[in-house]
Amino acid sequence: MATAVAPLSPRARPGATVSMPLTWSQVRVDLDPKRFTIRTVPALLRKMAAWCDYNAGACRLEPAIRSLAKARRAT
Repeated sequence: MATAVAPLSPRARPGATVSMPLTWSQVRVDLDPKRFTIRTVPALLRKMAAWCDYNAGACRLEPAIRSLAKARRAT
């Protein structure tokens, strides 16, 4: 059975591999998932840009919360 793991989560497997975010250019036939371990990931993260635009979609939640509260009061 397969399991889902959050990105950058260590897996409960021999070798302590880590679920790693990758760019499409890093996905190749010879990609070895065992390369990404709790020992190697910190250095790899300093060199990669897989999530460089992650915060581009960030927004404040307060306006949505106020809007939801207003809609609930109206019903």
